[in-house]
Amino acid sequence: MFRTWNPDPVQNHAANLKALDPALAKVVRKAQADNPGLRFVIGSGRRDGRLQRQAVAWGWSKALDSPHRSGRAVDLWPLDHEGHVHFDPEAQNRIAAAMKRAAMASSVAIRWGGHFHGFKNRDRSHFELVSP
Repeated sequence: MFRTWNPDPVQNHAANLKALDPALAKVVRKAQADNPGLRFVIGSGRRDGRLQRQAVAWGWSKALDSPHRSGRAVDLWPLDHEGHVHFDPEAQNRIAAAMKRAAMASSVAIRWGGHFHGFKNRDRSHFELVSP
């Protein structure tokens, strides 16, 4: 499914980053800059209606009005040493810690999907801006 959703996440990262809400993009950039040994890409960022309906159909999302629709949410996918996506929980926890530090340093409030309840294994790749 992940290859169908985003067949080349490394190549698509810059375009996906540019489509995010500027505050969220700032946090992602800072997390990457401050943690050069922690490799990750945007697997899913801003979604149009078709993509959001697909995410719901696949069970990746529970809402058609997800913050992904406005670019206020992002799914970050860890990369292994060869540059391939791998969903290792430890890598996802390191990404979460890096995002939390970057958000705090940038004065941007975010919420991590790893704390969501009701999703199988929680949503460790998901980060979203907290609404004011």
